[in-house]
Amino acid sequence: MTDDKQPKPKEKENESDNLLENTLTGADGAGEPLTKREAEILKLIISGKSNKEIARILYRSKRTVESHRDHIMHKLGVNNVADLVKIAVKMRII
Repeated sequence: MTDDKQPKPKEKENESDNLLENTLTGADGAGEPLTKREAEILKLIISGKSNKEIARILYRSKRTVESHRDHIMHKLGVNNVADLVKIAVKMRII
């Protein structure tokens, strides 16, 4: 038997995207919002991509990605990627 209340994979992805969008744009009232590019980079960081991989995917330099990562971490008040993932889990983004 399947549980009809469990979200389907596509629904879960859309729900995660909506939670991320609301949180990162400040719609939830928390802190300084991230830019769309920062939100995009955060999704890639959370998915396990390295700065070099993100740079290649977005056609940006590695240094630009590092700068965005620094801004994201500052805005979210964390010091490392592990804390970024913790926040993502707490916000139910992943």
